[in-house]
Amino acid sequence: MARVVLSSVLDPPMLERAVCTDSATRLHEVEPPSVRPPRAVVAIPARDEEERIEACLSALLAQRREHGAADVGLVLLANNCRDATVRRARRLLASSDMPHRVMSVSLPSERASAGAARALALDIASLWIGRGEGALLTTDADSRVGPDWIVRNLAGLRGACGAVAGRFVFDPAEAALLPRHLARRRRVEAAYEAALLALAARLDPQPHDPWPNHWTDSGASFALTLSAYRRIGGLPAVACGEDRALAAALARHDIPIRHDPDIVVTTSARLEGRAARGCAATLRERCDDRATPGDERLEALPVALRRMGLRARLRRAFGTGFRPGEWERRLGLRAGTLSGAASLRFGEAWARAEALSPLLRPLPLRPEEMEHHLAAAHRLLARLPAPGEALSSDQQV
Repeated sequence: MARVVLSSVLDPPMLERAVCTDSATRLHEVEPPSVRPPRAVVAIPARDEEERIEACLSALLAQRREHGAADVGLVLLANNCRDATVRRARRLLASSDMPHRVMSVSLPSERASAGAARALALDIASLWIGRGEGALLTTDADSRVGPDWIVRNLAGLRGACGAVAGRFVFDPAEAALLPRHLARRRRVEAAYEAALLALAARLDPQPHDPWPNHWTDSGASFALTLSAYRRIGGLPAVACGEDRALAAALARHDIPIRHDPDIVVTTSARLEGRAARGCAATLRERCDDRATPGDERLEALPVALRRMGLRARLRRAFGTGFRPGEWERRLGLRAGTLSGAASLRFGEAWARAEALSPLLRPLPLRPEEMEHHLAAAHRLLARLPAPGEALSSDQQV
């Protein structure tokens, strides 16, 4: 197949969702699939990944055979590749029985982003499935999914959840080359994340996402039902951070996401990546500047506890009677800010509260501050009952 040039259809200053859908439709029609539609499709964006694409695809092919995930197809969207990514992918897939579509596109430089490529790949995958029930899965071309990745994701989507988020670990050989201070920082951050999640499971439990869980929303491992994808209007049109934007859109629509700690992919720990402001850029920044603040969700413990408490109370208020004036006072908002919020979904109202309330402004911690807050979180956890058990009057936070 010849490379498809999309410069004319992707000309707007921002990659608008409607334009992206139109682009995917054109690509879908340029090279219609020759096999019947699968009920689940893995969508992978790739750019100059000739050294890693075969390992990525081999991991998918192996579990498809071993775990009976037969009705699963693949869309590989090669975005402005200048190397042998496409050739190597086609050669490997040609010897398999996996339904696949390898598509090469040329986006203008200002639009050649990870977000645009993943959106096109997912849209093409959704068009391939067509009508009825189906599932969309996505990973990265520099990642290797776990041996049961497909079946675990599909099992997670059969319940109440419209989406399943996995987590990633760095390739051990590459991670060993990172500075020691970064390895230590990552251990402390992982411990603090686990502590905050354990607190949230006690203070604002969510039955669809029980503890133990995680909070990674990464394109390296994400799955959602076709109906959920269409309900939110597709992948949000952002150049980077499209994975978190996707999770946020699902949350605004009250579509439950399970963050399954047993779904794991291995991804590159390289410092020179393909996506602007992606994982490689974050690693490089933290190598160069030890004082760089962490993820904004790794915030000061008092702020995190305030966030959990307000979220739990607002969730209950939406079930028993939401009074905008009362919540404007609680959140430190001007009168009238939440007028009409009672007609919103809970997820929409919470997103508005987080965006506007000065009480919910994130305060990300610097590395040297985090161990103090981690110790305080552990002390608090020692006082609280296990998840699912009621707090006594003297255990209120």
